[in-house]
Amino acid sequence: MKKKFSLFYRIYFLFLVVFVVLLVIFSFFLAGYINQYNQGIAETVSQRFFEDIFVELDVDKIIEMSSIEPCEFETKRDIERFISEQLSGELTYTNISANTDDDTKKYIVKSGNYKLATFTLMPDENDDYSPISLELHLPRSYQKTYKVLSGSELKINGVTVTEKYITERIPHENARYLPEGVTKPEWITYTVNGLTKEPEAIVTDRNGNLPELIEIDGVLCEQIIYDENSSEITERLLTAAKQYAKCMQNDAKKSAVLAYYKKDTELYQSIRTVENMFVWDHDGYDFKNETVSEFMRYDENTVSLRISFTHILMMNGKPDYRDITDITFFAENIDGEYMIFAQYNN
Repeated sequence: MKKKFSLFYRIYFLFLVVFVVLLVIFSFFLAGYINQYNQGIAETVSQRFFEDIFVELDVDKIIEMSSIEPCEFETKRDIERFISEQLSGELTYTNISANTDDDTKKYIVKSGNYKLATFTLMPDENDDYSPISLELHLPRSYQKTYKVLSGSELKINGVTVTEKYITERIPHENARYLPEGVTKPEWITYTVNGLTKEPEAIVTDRNGNLPELIEIDGVLCEQIIYDENSSEITERLLTAAKQYAKCMQNDAKKSAVLAYYKKDTELYQSIRTVENMFVWDHDGYDFKNETVSEFMRYDENTVSLRISFTHILMMNGKPDYRDITDITFFAENIDGEYMIFAQYNN
């Protein structure tokens, strides 16, 4: 005979089933709520952001959020490469927002003890956190300084370096001897920051030549390629230099020297009035080791030339006296003849 439950037990079991069903439904919604809550809390969001952006290395997202831009001499690809290299090691992150007065959360990303980046989370009206900013602290390690002659063009990675990078202008050592109206050369220093790698630098000088850049005390300096010598001018100035040397030792008249010098100049007057107080006693002379160099043309009528030689003074029974001469001469074309208007000892 089939046993029948009383009305009480039927109602009891019915409530029990309903309770279990409601408990399951409540647990399901509670788990969903907790999961949704956990997805929005700072600890979860920060860990997910750190893993997605830094561990998985989403370089595009890093560039987008940090607003980092390459300098004008590099490309986005250079920045991508640089970020990838700097963030390639084992990384950690730490909350550093414990003492902040608002609800924002700030985190620092490190490699060992080296700080690489910081990122910030902020809650919305539902207290769900999301990342709002990212700042990189990577070293833009390359600062390069170049010193080139005015009239030369400097290019870095194929891009011309403009005047905004000029940090210093210094007159060339010859500038002080040039007259008014002649363009005076300068040494121009450019300083370029924000490079992520060793750049390729090329200098094109006033004549279209490609001079070398030699590092001197941390500055890459243009090695001047001088103008092509004019044999006629060179021969004339070399003759003038020897006449000057002979005159200083009473072996030539001043008139023979002054024929090569421009009148109405201080130099002309000083030669005309000089007293030769230090003439070496000799009965013969010769010139050895003659060199001409550093021929520079400033305009169609103005040049300079460096001349050096050994002036040997000879005396029977005595050792030869060797006078080393090394002078830069400046000359101007006057009626078809180059006349010296200034000079200095090197």
